[in-house]
Formats: sequence, C-alpha cells, structure tokens
Amino acid sequence: MGQAHDVLERARKAREENRFEDALRDHLWFHENALLVEPAMAGVRLSFALRDWIYLGEQFPLARRALQGLRDRDTARMLAGAASLQLFRDISAINSALGDERATQELFAQLDIQMPELAQQCAELALPALVATEDFALARRFLAKPQERVTRLAEGLNAYTRELARSGSTSSAPTLLAYVLNYTKEVRLILEVLRRQGDDEEAAAVSAAALDQLESPALRDAVQREFDTPGSTIAAMVRHAREGEGQPAADTQ
Repeated sequence: MGQAHDVLERARKAREENRFEDALRDHLWFHENALLVEPAMAGVRLSFALRDWIYLGEQFPLARRALQGLRDRDTARMLAGAASLQLFRDISAINSALGDERATQELFAQLDIQMPELAQQCAELALPALVATEDFALARRFLAKPQERVTRLAEGLNAYTRELARSGSTSSAPTLLAYVLNYTKEVRLILEVLRRQGDDEEAAAVSAAALDQLESPALRDAVQREFDTPGSTIAAMVRHAREGEGQPAADTQ
C-alpha cells in the first residue's frame, strides 16, 4: 500500500484511540493530497474516507466543521469560475456525507444559470440531490432522453457480467451485487422524476427497458427482486459475506 492509504489508516487508528486532532489532520491531508500520490484512491477518497470523517465528526465536532469548511471553500471557488466536473463531484460527495443535499441542489441551480454547459456535465451527479430536495422540474429538464440513459446504465452492467462470466470467477459476487444495487438505484431516481412530473407513459417505458436490456436472465431476476423488495440486494451481500466467514445463512434474517 502507498502513502495515502497509510495516512487514511493512521487517521482511523487515531480516531479509535481518541486522538481526534491527529485524526483530523490526517483526514485533511488525505482529502487534499491523496490523488497526487495515489490516483487509484479516487473512489476511496469520496466514499470510505468521507464516511470515516463523518464518524470522527460525531465524536469531535471540529472535524465536521472542517469538512463543511472545505465544502464551502470549494463551492465558492466553483461559483467564482474555477469550475470543473471533478470539483462538483467533490462537493456533492461531501454534501451527501453531511446529509446536506440541499446545498448540492442550490449549487447546481446556480450552475444552471451561470454555466449551463457545465451544469449539463454535472447533471447525473446532481440527480440524487435534486430528487432528495424534490426539485423535480429542474431534474426533468436534464433528463431529456431517459431511455438512452437507462440503456447506458444497462450496457455497463451487461459488460461487467460478461467479463465475470469469461473469467469464471466466483469471488466477485459481492461486486456484482453492488453493481445491481447501483443500477436499480439509478433507475429508481429516473422513474421518480418522470412520475413526479406526470410522465407516466415514459416511466412505464423506462421501467420495461431497465429489465429488457439486461442480457442475463439471472441478472434480470436480481434486478426485479430489488425493484420488488428494496433492500434484498443488500441482504444478499450480507448473506454472502457471512457464508464466506462460515456463518449459516439463517443468521442474516
């Protein structure tokens, strides 16, 4: 593992040992420098690292204020002209971690006015916040071709499934389940926007396409189960993990 990974682990250990200032110092370094030394940490930086930062903030309020400060700084930079898709990705991820989807919605609305071309690039990232804040009218404007979007999502899931079949790997089931979960989440967002804007006919077509365009019957079954019973995919992931640890499947109930 590299330097950035080591710093993140050190931050986690410092939090567990109640060395909160040390933990915050490492989180700040990681957020600002991780990609410079380990570009492969991009996903971790906006997921697990932010989750750990929020945990730290629950014990050490200064950490939460520091994260809000980073968000406010980057938001100001974006509106001042230092705008990019990556910067919006950072801000929206921080807002999601903070549970402040309204801040993402407000920033996106400003981008729509000031920088409409960039807003178009950021629309997919903004969609969860627009739905969470019930700004369905704005969301619908950026869903001009919802069936095409579902087609792209389905192609990604199909490609991963084909690669999994070619490799013959049985150890990637949790990752496949995560893909299924993300796919259904994205489709649900699209359907919510369409239905809340009265586009019931388009919503029905998108719902059908979300299943029809999946190549594998097993994949279609997994997606249908998640649509019918939200949370079933997470239950399957937990069950798979526990079975891997030698625990009986019944423990997941």
